[in-house]
Amino acid sequence: MHAERWRPVVRQVRAWGRRGRRVLARPPQNPTVVVLAVLTVLIGLGASRTQLVPLTALIPVVLLGASLLRLERMLLLVGVALLALALVTHGRWGTARPVQLSLIVTLVLTFGFALAFARSRGRLGLAGFLGEAMLVELRERLLDQSALEATPQGWSVEGLRRPAHGDAFSGDVLLSTLAPDGRTLEICLVDVSGKGQDAGVRGLLLAGSFGGLLGAVAPGSFLTAANRYVLRQRWTEGFATAVHLSVDLDRGDVVVSTAGHPPPVRLVSGRPSVLELPGAGPALGLLPDPPFPVTRLHLDPGDALLVYSDGVVEHRDADLEEGIRRLAVELGRQPDPRDGTFLARLVDDFAPGESDDRTACLVRRQEPRPV
Repeated sequence: MHAERWRPVVRQVRAWGRRGRRVLARPPQNPTVVVLAVLTVLIGLGASRTQLVPLTALIPVVLLGASLLRLERMLLLVGVALLALALVTHGRWGTARPVQLSLIVTLVLTFGFALAFARSRGRLGLAGFLGEAMLVELRERLLDQSALEATPQGWSVEGLRRPAHGDAFSGDVLLSTLAPDGRTLEICLVDVSGKGQDAGVRGLLLAGSFGGLLGAVAPGSFLTAANRYVLRQRWTEGFATAVHLSVDLDRGDVVVSTAGHPPPVRLVSGRPSVLELPGAGPALGLLPDPPFPVTRLHLDPGDALLVYSDGVVEHRDADLEEGIRRLAVELGRQPDPRDGTFLARLVDDFAPGESDDRTACLVRRQEPRPV
């Protein structure tokens, strides 16, 4: 009885909560622009009559409008602000306290930047303070797919992402999935061509799509399906390289296939070497249905396999092949990796700097610990 009595109240409170969230995410446009326009007029009137109200008070009002209003209403607010500025400037012309030219230029530039900001938000179709939060959440959800799966005892998987210049977005994508039975681990490292925002956006797109493919198609068909997806995007300029691993965690067998990607580096009995690939497919997005040959190998306890993006091995003083050979040598020099910082030391020591995205993943079959 008591529960039934309070159920309508609970429903109403939940409805108010949903309405409040909608208001925060997309505030009402007409009341907002009216309030800001009235505030702008009051600032203009106050600045024309007394020095206690500075014209710079228009700046936070316009910036607030840029965060809340769509472009068409933002144009109205900026028009009112320019009119207020013109009236105050005209009213003070020839008096003892004229409006300084530097202040006029500063205000006009601020209004222009506010309009540009509102226009960029309009292109996204977002309004309100939660617009950026939505993009951040989208990015975080896609990056969550890049979290490496926990492996059974006897194996370790270590991943590292170093976006160029410390940016939040990267053209490198690292994905993994563990089969429901815990016996097969799949890893995919993708390197999107280009740099900056364009590569980061395409990297996010591939993180979501390839994350759905990984584990859903046969390991030998993964790159074929990925290539078809990239071709459907019809990128005018752009492609992606990739390396795919399928690791049998019971037997230690590994199936490797690549698409225009640098070859993995192998560590066997403490001796590093560049994995020889008898055949390698082209980069993703260049040809329809090309072959992607596979290479099979075995990892004994203590052996490891390293995959990486080209930002790790590209150096000004050496070509790509020389950089890969140097990486193999450096892999054999690194001390015991059980402290969890092995890959970070390897990449930061071998490829310092932030001019390119650097991503790597190390799969190691661990040796039994001495009793």
